Amino acid sequence: MSSAPTLLPPNATPLERALAKACAMPHSPEEIRKLWNHRTCPLHLLPWLAWAWSVDEWDTAWTEAQQRAMVGASIKLHKKKGTVWAVREALLRSGLESVRVIEKPADAAHWSHFDVDIAVVDRPLTQGAIDRAAALIEENKAQRSVLRTIRAKLQSTGGIYFGMHLQSGDVCTVMPLAPQDITPESLPLGMAMAMHDAITSTIYPATP
Repeated sequence: MSSAPTLLPPNATPLERALAKACAMPHSPEEIRKLWNHRTCPLHLLPWLAWAWSVDEWDTAWTEAQQRAMVGASIKLHKKKGTVWAVREALLRSGLESVRVIEKPADAAHWSHFDVDIAVVDRPLTQGAIDRAAALIEENKAQRSVLRTIRAKLQSTGGIYFGMHLQSGDVCTVMPLAPQDITPESLPLGMAMAMHDAITSTIYPATP
């Protein structure tokens, strides 16, 4: 059996050659490359990839899709850490369906205070999920910012069904033709007239 090629120089010591042999991986470069891709990395090795990429928050209760999403977003999150985008993106990647970050609320005591509204759709929201959301916010927010409140709500989707029945009809009766004489009725005609006439006379005394 021929030994695997190494990058050791010709003057390598026996100890160095033994270490290289012990650490050699019988995998092709293509297979090793898959280990560094969050989409193709085997699930049981995904936590190690998360550690290598400095994923701040990790939860074994997350689904496989959520875990891969968190690993895939790690580089972007680290580039924009301390921004509202990083807080919102980390929460969305963790599986929350709706996230709203409210900067400088109207009743805040200081400009650095902020609130966060989170929501889940058609599934339960546990205290553990809220605690994980708080940890993600703490890891990705600016150090000067202070989280005041996390408001959580449940949303449900469903269909609304309407039913309506309309029934309409006309009844038409056709009678046989029965001609009849038409006799106009006599109507009384009356006339009335009144006249009023008046004459006004003014008599002045005679002038002497």
